[in-house]
Amino acid sequence: MIYGASDTGKSFVTEAIDYMLGARKLSLIPEAEGYSQILLGIELPDGGVITLMRGPQAGRISVFNEDLRDLVFRAADLELTVSTRGSKNVSRYLLERIGLDGALIATNDTGGTKLLSFRDLLHLCLVSETRMVSKTPPVLRSTGTSGQTAHKSVLKLLLTGQGEPVTDARPTASQRRVHKGKIGLLDELVLDLQRQLDPQGGNESDLTEQLRRLLAHQDTTAVSLREVTARHSEAVARRAGLSVTLGQYDQRLAEVDDLLGRFGLLRSQYRSDLERLTMVNEAGSLLGYFRTGTCVFCGADPEHQAAGHDAQETTALHVAVNAESAKTQQLLSDLHLTIEDLQIQREGIAEQRDGSQAQAEEADRAIARIEQDLQPLESEASDVMSARSKVEKELGLHQRIQELEEVRAGLVADGAVPGGRPTGSIPSGSVAQFDRAIERTLEAWQVRLHDVAYDQYTAELFVGNRARASHGKGMRAVLHAAFAVSLADCCLDKEHPHPGFVILDSPLVTYRQPGVRRTDDDDLPDSVIDYFYRDLFHRFTGQAVVIENGDPPADIVQHAQVYMFSRDPHDHRFGFFPVGSETPPD
Repeated sequence: MIYGASDTGKSFVTEAIDYMLGARKLSLIPEAEGYSQILLGIELPDGGVITLMRGPQAGRISVFNEDLRDLVFRAADLELTVSTRGSKNVSRYLLERIGLDGALIATNDTGGTKLLSFRDLLHLCLVSETRMVSKTPPVLRSTGTSGQTAHKSVLKLLLTGQGEPVTDARPTASQRRVHKGKIGLLDELVLDLQRQLDPQGGNESDLTEQLRRLLAHQDTTAVSLREVTARHSEAVARRAGLSVTLGQYDQRLAEVDDLLGRFGLLRSQYRSDLERLTMVNEAGSLLGYFRTGTCVFCGADPEHQAAGHDAQETTALHVAVNAESAKTQQLLSDLHLTIEDLQIQREGIAEQRDGSQAQAEEADRAIARIEQDLQPLESEASDVMSARSKVEKELGLHQRIQELEEVRAGLVADGAVPGGRPTGSIPSGSVAQFDRAIERTLEAWQVRLHDVAYDQYTAELFVGNRARASHGKGMRAVLHAAFAVSLADCCLDKEHPHPGFVILDSPLVTYRQPGVRRTDDDDLPDSVIDYFYRDLFHRFTGQAVVIENGDPPADIVQHAQVYMFSRDPHDHRFGFFPVGSETPPD
């Protein structure tokens, strides 16, 4: 049992096991950088133990007839290829060990057969997280029609213990013509793909190594690019803030200049008023002393004027003019103070603006320098991406050529062993026993479902009147897990050939929030998870490897072999790969 936090390499364990059992490639994660050997220990039906060793990007598998758990330096006891061509391949080796070497399965409804490959049956006992919840029936590997007959035939082989019969019949003339035509078409396709290959591109292993280096370089460039981009964003944000500040200073300066202009006009008006009052005062005195007749101040005729009348009137005018002058002078003095204060404010604002302007100019220069640093990094990243795309295209062509060559080899094999018409359906008794086995498994897990039936014609699993595909993904995962476990149960109980293990990635609930029910399905009570683990631990006779996020029951943790990936370097195991190791072990 492997459980714990997300992103700790749990699903990578499933992929690595699949890779060690013959998968073409393994998608490496960054934590796997530096590792050169993958070891997988296998206990054989006769009780012997072997260790398979394969490099992360290797096409061959080394076999050692002992239990090895450290870096291997000695020569292998046996070297196997991953390709199904030839007799020394891992598929033939494993099939021979479990008693299925030479078994035939049907490839079509017209009598075609082929040799069973270990990959043909592995998907029935190793279920990835994606396939666990997929709507594709557990028997099939994909939704396409290609290969469905072979997939169904593999299930028939496991349930009955017998493959398709060997016959001495030879391909008919029409079959040979069809095979010849297909092989000719495949040869043309392969030749066309080979023409598209770059002559200077190197072979597949060279391209794989080149892609690895490009990915490493791309990661390094991406880190540098992110750092420079972050600096550029920070500088641009700082420059934008300075632009806002400069705008505020300009607005305030404009307001102060406007006030100074208005106050300047008011000061001119006050000065003009003072000059007019002075003129009035002087003119009044002169008019009172030098002109006789009607009084220029009150309009009285000479006969009505008393002695000293002109002096009295002149004094009153002088007093009034002086009072008005004093008032205007006071206003002018206050205005001078206000103008001086505004001028001081303007000088301060102008000084602050000059400082912000200098900062803005420095920010512009910093942005220009960063952009100079950014340009070659962007160009380098673009070049690396272009090179990566080119290498990936070349690898894709190589992979497509390999796939077509495998199809061609399969056609040759089909023509070499055409067989008679396959026996067809699985005997109803075997299907019924399989149905009851699934029901018993679901009942042991406390899943409230009945009347389970496998439809061998559609390869679908029905529960009552509902197909598995019509259920939610949580129920689909549980049914897929029950299918794999029950199939292993049937084979082991009848002593039919079977790999003897099931590997289930996320068979229960792939994600749940703390403090809520483990499932939202009324047919899946909380206790299903506990009963699931206890049934596999106490009843299942094969080996079960379960990979989950949620915690198993406490009694399972105490007695089963359980690994908790915590993603905490100070608590339990960090993950599939150790943390903080400068030179990771191979």
